Amino acid sequence: MAPQLPPSPRSSSSNRELLREPHNYFLALTRQYGDVVCYRPAPEPAYLVNHPDYVGHVLVENSRNYSKATYINQMFKKFTDGLLTAEGEQWSRLRRLMQPSFNKPRLVKLDEVVISQAAHMVERWQQAADQGQAVYVTQEISRLTLSITTRAVFGVDLGEEISQVGKEVDASGALLERPNNPRFRDSLHHVEGIVQRIITQRRQAMAGAEEADDLLGSMMSVRDGETGAGMDDIELRNQVLTLLLAGYETTASALTWTFYLLSQNPEAVNCLRHELQDVLGSRTPTYADLPNLDYTRMVFEEALRLFSPAWVLGRVALEDDLLGDFLVPAGTIIAISPYTLHRNPAYWEDPERFDPERFTQARSAGRHRFAYIPFGAGPRKCIGNNFAMIEAQLIIAMVMQRFDLAPAPDSEKKPEVVFVLRPNRQMKLIVSRSPGYTASR
Repeated sequence: MAPQLPPSPRSSSSNRELLREPHNYFLALTRQYGDVVCYRPAPEPAYLVNHPDYVGHVLVENSRNYSKATYINQMFKKFTDGLLTAEGEQWSRLRRLMQPSFNKPRLVKLDEVVISQAAHMVERWQQAADQGQAVYVTQEISRLTLSITTRAVFGVDLGEEISQVGKEVDASGALLERPNNPRFRDSLHHVEGIVQRIITQRRQAMAGAEEADDLLGSMMSVRDGETGAGMDDIELRNQVLTLLLAGYETTASALTWTFYLLSQNPEAVNCLRHELQDVLGSRTPTYADLPNLDYTRMVFEEALRLFSPAWVLGRVALEDDLLGDFLVPAGTIIAISPYTLHRNPAYWEDPERFDPERFTQARSAGRHRFAYIPFGAGPRKCIGNNFAMIEAQLIIAMVMQRFDLAPAPDSEKKPEVVFVLRPNRQMKLIVSRSPGYTASR
């Protein structure tokens, strides 16, 4: 059969729908048109791809033919030209230099950072529970993950400065598509100044010292095995800015959705509580407990299935290609949306239902390897995925040991599509102390 072009919607309202609620627009397209649909015929064609075979082809098997030079990635470069947006030899070099900092043996040492910062949030929630107050869970989790990220990256406590960093990073992220906006430039320059100051101080402190445990110290110490060179200050600054923008916000969004989903699913909470009681009792979890917290892991994996923060991955075809029988002309934009892929009924039964047991070993065994890609796939898979999993499981365990969660009646729960699929900032939960929990002495 000769190559053919995929179907395309004919509605004149398509662009308005795409701008208003892109995740739901993409979901409607896959339900109506199937695994490949051309959702923007001109000026450059754009294909939404929703079949795991084609996802694997673009991200893994023929990844060299697909660039990340999409519009949103070009906008991201206005913030920082780091690992997330780099291409070719620049990306290969940065990946070689950064990978040792994200290997599991190094990340294990960061569990104390996660635990100590989560303990501060738990204390605030205990006070809210005692006073019968709801918590703005989106802000609370964002504050927590930013605190963890800055300490994991820098190895220092930024004190009151951390809240300002969060505001500036949020402002920069929200304005990515308006890089000439004065507020964007002001926010970016403020964060750049903080990062550069810390890099300078750390270089001075590390002169002749042993390698540090934090990510910045590790990145400063590493040398390229091919060239023997390390990162200069500009490269370090770009990687740190990338970690701040792409790291803390994604984990915060995923965790907020996790707690919202748990507040809606008491059966899952009961299963989770039984596991936490059996494994931990009332003691605080550590990294060493994670292999025994299977259901905790599955809860987070299922939340990532439903609300992957990186809700769409973009690529551009460098040369003509085929996806099955569909022609992909050079220059075609490829959109791969975990939001739609993770709801494909061919691979997920009753896909809108929250069911952590989808991720038991037995039920996962026959699943297509590219039907679930919350961290992407292939050579550009998220470098921070292991840390995100460690961080999230520890936080989920610490919160769900102690609290019952219920949605506040006046809370807004719809997603906001910025550069991640984050919960509305007005999402609130009512927290109450779990009657079965007694703090260990």
